[in-house]
This record gives sequence, structure tokens and C-alpha cells, in this order.
Amino acid sequence: MEPVDPARPGSESPVTRGSAEPYPAHWEADVLLRDGSTMRIRPILPSDADALQAFHEAQSEESTYFRFFAPLRSLPPRDLARLVMVDHTDRVALVMLSGDRIVAVGRYDRIEAGTAEVAFNVSDAHQGRGLGSVLLEHLAAAARERGIDRFVADVLPSNARMIRVFSDAGYDVRQRYEDGVISLEFQIDPTQRSLDVVASREQRTDAASMRALLAPEGVLVVAGEESDGQANLARRIAANLAARGDVTCVGEPLREVAAEHGHPWLPGLPAEPVPAATLAYVAIAPGVVLDLLPTLAAAGVRGVVVLGSGFDRDGAPTQVQLVAAARAAGVRLVGPRSYGLVLRPRDVADDAGSTGTDQAGTDDDVTAAPPADAATANGTLAHPGPAAGPVALFSQSAALSAQLLAATVANGIGVATYVSAGHRADVSGNDLLQYASDLPDVRAVALYLESLGNPRKFARVAGRVSSRVPVVAVVGASQRGEGGLGRAALEEAMLAAGVIVAPTMQAMLDAVALASAAPLPRGRRVAVLGSSIALIGLAAGQLSHVDPDPILVTYDARGGAEAVSAAVERLSAQEWDVAVVIHVDLLGELDPAILSALTGLTSSGRPVLAVVPGLHGLTPELAVPRLEGGTTDAGQEVVPAYPSVEEAVAALELVLRYAQRRRRDPGSLVEPAELDLRAARGIVEDTLAAHPEGATLEPAQTRAFLAALGITMLPSHIVHSTRQAVTLAREIGWPVALKSLDPELRRRSLGGVRLDITRPLELVEAMRTVRLRQGGTGPVELQAMAPLGVACVVRGWDDPIVGPVVSFGLAGDATELLEDATYALPPLRSGDVHRLVRGIRAAPRLLSRLADRLDAEPDLEPLEDVIARVAEAVEAIPQLRALRADAGARDRGGHPRALRVGPGRPGDPARRRPPRPATRRAVRKVGG
Repeated sequence: MEPVDPARPGSESPVTRGSAEPYPAHWEADVLLRDGSTMRIRPILPSDADALQAFHEAQSEESTYFRFFAPLRSLPPRDLARLVMVDHTDRVALVMLSGDRIVAVGRYDRIEAGTAEVAFNVSDAHQGRGLGSVLLEHLAAAARERGIDRFVADVLPSNARMIRVFSDAGYDVRQRYEDGVISLEFQIDPTQRSLDVVASREQRTDAASMRALLAPEGVLVVAGEESDGQANLARRIAANLAARGDVTCVGEPLREVAAEHGHPWLPGLPAEPVPAATLAYVAIAPGVVLDLLPTLAAAGVRGVVVLGSGFDRDGAPTQVQLVAAARAAGVRLVGPRSYGLVLRPRDVADDAGSTGTDQAGTDDDVTAAPPADAATANGTLAHPGPAAGPVALFSQSAALSAQLLAATVANGIGVATYVSAGHRADVSGNDLLQYASDLPDVRAVALYLESLGNPRKFARVAGRVSSRVPVVAVVGASQRGEGGLGRAALEEAMLAAGVIVAPTMQAMLDAVALASAAPLPRGRRVAVLGSSIALIGLAAGQLSHVDPDPILVTYDARGGAEAVSAAVERLSAQEWDVAVVIHVDLLGELDPAILSALTGLTSSGRPVLAVVPGLHGLTPELAVPRLEGGTTDAGQEVVPAYPSVEEAVAALELVLRYAQRRRRDPGSLVEPAELDLRAARGIVEDTLAAHPEGATLEPAQTRAFLAALGITMLPSHIVHSTRQAVTLAREIGWPVALKSLDPELRRRSLGGVRLDITRPLELVEAMRTVRLRQGGTGPVELQAMAPLGVACVVRGWDDPIVGPVVSFGLAGDATELLEDATYALPPLRSGDVHRLVRGIRAAPRLLSRLADRLDAEPDLEPLEDVIARVAEAVEAIPQLRALRADAGARDRGGHPRALRVGPGRPGDPARRRPPRPATRRAVRKVGG
């Protein structure tokens, strides 16, 4: 397979674009392979010549022949120079590195407009690990960015492995046999199948890397000197892992604890022999950690938990250096300052396999509980640790992790797996989601998120996982930082991505207790059963917005269990979707017979909550033997208990929101056609080159940017005099609009906007009025008026916490003062777009006014198309800080108020963002 024959000295690409592009640093990426190990992809550099020659000379004759169609034991100097000298536009090459060694190369050469010839060469020692597939994904993304939409390649018939790389990627590959060579060609525009392939590969690789951490084959616990002040952390981990027989302690401070709990002990590393282990806990000085990583990797360790802190302090290594060292060693990193992990038995994790996480479950899905022998191990600093159960748990800082695990134990919530990411240098909540999506015994996921390391990936992954199990989160930093979403907006945006946002840690655990212990409600019909008429009335009032007419049933607690059973039987025969049981004993005594009778409601297969003073969470007092085949097995179902009606209703509301979202058809991924993201990105990069700190785009730049998105602005001009205004109004045509250039005055209620100006005299008066509002002088903006419609506001911005956000509302007071807007996290599906337009409180006003003015059913597709284009821009261009389009609810023009750009935020995952399939639509215009 040969794009441009290096044996033809001086051969050049037939298509030339002039000078080379600057080095595309955003193409660099750390990637995971199918076995969970890590490598790095980056564009090739001239300094890679020696490494490329070494890579080539290490290849077998067969691999060299497959690549060059001829034996070539070493690359001639001139050809070697050409292979490492590329222009990053017409000639692009990406290398994959394991440490400092090149282990794979992928390149393309443009042969005509829109078409490039592609070639790969993967080290013989790394065949079968998925390097070619990952390189193809990244090379195709780079090519699309450079305006290429088709790859071609020549492959020898015997090179079946390379042919499979292309076909398995999900592209529609056409083959033609000619002159002893198979010629392949395929469009690299993403298809639904190629997207599914990328998502599936990403999930498998992420899960594989986490399996070495959370279901390890052996554990090392490494302590440094006592003077480090961290040895106690290692001692606690070693003691908590006493039940595991594959733990080895390393370091003098662990000699006694190893002897006490029967762990093998080594004085230090390296030592011969080092027991097999894929996970290591380290509690040593920061500088020693970096030196130890290669030794651990050589011993087979693939995941390292850094318990201590101290990085980024004076004289200590930085976290950036720590991650770089971990990448070079090929290991995943948890921490620094991690609180630890809850480990799973390796055999149980391996039996889980793939569960088809891309398929949405039904509303009443409850995954089977873990087998009785699926005991977890407490690899955290907590004592005692949580029991085994159906919840996957994630948190970050050690202090919050200690609180979370203590609350989890107090609420009786069992944990299937847990990660404390600490300072989140590497492993994040996204990794836990990917791993948990592969576990059939997980019924719910709980995340305490202080920040989102990769917001774009979080929205994508959480949406897939939440199609199977509830995902409940507290976003601790959601109300910190300038420009962050408010609480209501955050909840709506996250719920659109499938995540239930709880206000507090306890509220999250309350919701998780219900979501993990019972099937999802099929609807919103509520029944309330209790011994107190007052409390039943209170519950009915608090549930009125859920069910205005709930079923209310009382019983006389003095009648004992028989009276309760009779009430339960009456209620079971009625139609409801979820029941709240309230039982209060005035003396504070809990009658086991009464509690057992109350749990009888679960026999209907519908969710039940209990409000019992003195009980909270999943308690044995409300356990119900689980029946299988008519017999009682060793497992139990537990009715979640809450100490008050208010807390029970709050948990129920969160779960009902999730259940309603789960029942809603999300639709297909939406991407409008004919977007030139390369041109839009170029405008942003040019602006940032002149203003590195960020800037608001000038009108001409804004117009060009929107044109690249397929959005056409209505004509507008900056005018300095009434004479100029009248002349331009006659040119663009009446009616016109006049707007102040002061952003604060552009609200219509403040008098900075005058619309529907139809005559010169009206324009003169409008000029005088608007100028008075902004100080008496100065230029104003003259714009063509859109036809009759309803003015709307479409906004997109890069939120400092959750990443790209898009919102919709009506222009004017509804959005500016009443904050009546809807929110979603890209990438958007058709269901998201429909909900954005129809979910605002003023939606009836929008639809009725449009129907009245159009005298027909409103056509909202043009407006939805604008929303989709704005969402695509804020997701695809991390440097785009904010874009606001004042759009009419029809397909005519307008313009945005502001389009701001700034430096890409740290960790912007441009290279890991998979492409999305296009949906053909006409280019739309936005109106003001």
C-alpha cells in the first residue's frame, strides 16, 4: 500500500496548497489500545528521522513488502527526509509512540481535490492490538479537517489484515482488483456504522484499561520511607485488603502489617521475583513516584494508584510530569491524592463481557444482582468499607471521598465498584462510566463530580450508559466560576445527556437507593399508604405536581400486621405506578411484622418507597426475600427507607425525571450538511493569533464564520449619520431595524432597538431616540427586517464546568428577565432539538403566534436547523467561547449579538471527539 512511492526521489503531490501549515498540536492525543494499554499519537517531526529508520529496519521482509511493494531494508537518506518532512495539509503523517519508539505510522498524500491516498505501517511486535484502527480514526479526522472526504489505497491481496482495518472501521469500502493489486476507495464522512464502531472501540479500550485497575490480577502496595509521612496510607490499604490472597507489600514500613495479615513482603523494588500484579498502590514521595513507574510497568503493572500528594509544590514534580511519566510507562494513573478503589474479583469481571451498552433498555429493566461469590475488596482508606452491591461509585478529592463512603455505608448501599480519582490527573468519571457500562450487576451509577475532565466525552458516554441504568450526579463546582450554569439550567442540560443531577450528596444517595433497589416507575400515578391521615395529606400535597389525584389508603396501626396486610391487598389491586408507604409509631417502636406486611406491596413488581422514622437507606428491616421460580433464593430486595416525607418525595422526583427521559425517544444524531468547519476554525485561529487572550469577532469575521456554518446573516451596516442611514435603507429595502451598539441597550425593553421602520421620517426619529439612549452621539446599526415571525434567541457557549452548551428561548423579557430557556449538551439528537424548541414555558405563545401569522401549522424545521448548526460549532471548536444568534422562527436572516473566542481550555478533547453522521438539510438563515 503506497501513497507516494519513496523510491521516486523528489516526487511531489499533484495538489499543492503553498506553504506548510503550522504544526497541528491539537492532533496530538493519548490513546488506549484494545488491551487497555496507552500510547501517544502525534504528527511526525523532522527530528523523527532516526526513530523512523529504526522502526523500518526492525520490520520483517513481509511487512516491508506489504508497505512498499518491494524489499527495502533501509530507507535511503533522501526518501527518509521526505517521509519526515510533511506540510500537515496535502501530506500528513501521524506516528504512534510507545515511550520514545515509533511503533506505527499512518500517512496520507492528497492526489486531487478532496481525495488522498492513505498508507499504514504497524510494527510486527504490535500487530493485533488495534493500532491500525486507531491511526485510521485519527488520520481520517485530520483529513476531514483539511478538506479531504475520500481515501484510496492499493493493497496486495495477501495483506488481509490491512483490508480488514478499512472494512472493520465501518466505512463503505469499494474494492477493485487490477494488475495484481486490490484498489480500495471509501468516503471518510462518518456513517452511523462507523460511529458505532468508534464508540464500541472506545468503550472496550477504556473498560479494558480500567479492568486492570478495578479487577486486578494481583496487587502491590508500595510504601516509601517513614519520613515521607505517607506510610500510614499504605498500611491502611494493606490492612483493608487482608481478604485478598494476591497482595504483596513492598517497603520497610509495611513489614509488620504484611506479617499480621499474611501478605508476602519485599524490602523494595526491583526484587526477584516480583509477584505478578496489574495494580499498584504507591504512598511515596512525589519525586520517587516518577522513578518507580518504569519499574512497576516492567513488572506487569498496568494501573497505579497514587495515594499521596505534594505534586506541583516547590522542588517537586508537577502533575503534568507525572502523567507524562505514566504515559511513557504505558500505565493508567489514579490520583494523586486518591482515596482508593473498591476492587472486584477478576473472574467475575471477566465473565461480565460486553453487554451491548449501545442498546437502550426497557423502563422496567432491573439487571440481575451479582452472584453470591462476587465479593468486592475494600481497597480504600475507609474502615469499614462498603458492602458488595449494585452501585458503581465515583468521587474525586480524598476528603469528599471519605464523606461519601461513610454516607454510603450508613445508607446501606452496596457498591459493585468504586474509584476515587483524587486530583484526576488521568482516570476520570468517564472511565468509570465506560467500565460500569460493561458490568451486568450494576443497577445505578453515582458520581460526585467536582469538575468534568472531558465534558464532550462525558455527555456522549453518559448518554449511552444512562440508556441502560440510571446515572445520578452531584456537580459540586456547578455554581462556582464566572459564566457557570445556574442550578436549574445545569439540571436540565445534564438530564438531556441522561444524568440526574442531585443537589446534595445525601440527595444523590437517596435517589440511588431507589433506582438500584426497584424497577423504574412506568408512569406518574402515585399511591400513598399510611397510618397517619396528616402525613398522607402532606405527601399528597407535595406530590401534587407529579400526580394531582393520588390514591390515598389508610390503615389503623392498632390493628397490627393484619390491618396492614389488608390495606396492602386493597392497594395492590388498584392502578398505580409507584407507592409511598408511611408508617409512624408514636413510641418509636418498629414492629417487624408490620414492616414485613408493608413490603408486601413489592409483589406487584412496582417500585415502593417507605417513610419510617428511624430508618434511612437500604435497611434489613425492610428487606424482602427475592423469589425465583417460586422459591426464595439467597438474595434480597430492599424497600428504600427515608426519615421524612420530603426526602422521599425528592428522591422520587429525581427518579421520575429519569424514567420520563428514558421513555422518550431520543431520535438520531443530528448534524446539518454543508458546514465548512475548517474555514470556521481558521477564522477563530486567525483571531486568536492576533489576540491570544481572546476577543469578540468583528462584524465581517462574524459574517464569514456564520457563512461557514451555513447560516446567512441579513444585511446590516454601521451608520454614522441619518443621511447615510436613509441611503442604505433604500438600498437594502424597507422595512428596516435600528439597533444600538451598546450591548446593554440592545434589549428592546430598554429602548435600544427599533423595529419595522418603513419610512425615512420614522428612521430619522428612530436614530434620534436610539442615540439619546446611548449618550446622544455615536454610530448605530442598521439592519434589514426579517418577515413576520417570532423573535428567538439561540445561544451556544463553552461552559467552564460542563463544556459545550446550547440553549433556546424567545427574544426579549422571556429570556432576559424571566430566564425562560431550555438547555442541552451537544452532540444533539433530534429529540433534543425538538425539546429545546417546545420545552420553554412560552412555547404555547410561540406556536400560537406563528400559527396566527402564517395561517397554517408552524414549520419549525428551519429554527431547529439553526440550533443544530450552533450546537455543532460550539462542540467542534473548543476556542469558541460564546455565540448568540437572534433568530426568527422562520427561515429568513438576522445576526448574532456576540461571537467571542478564547484560548482552548486545558484538556480540550478535540482529537478524541468522534465525528457524527450528516443529515441533509437546506442552508438556513437566522433572523433578528
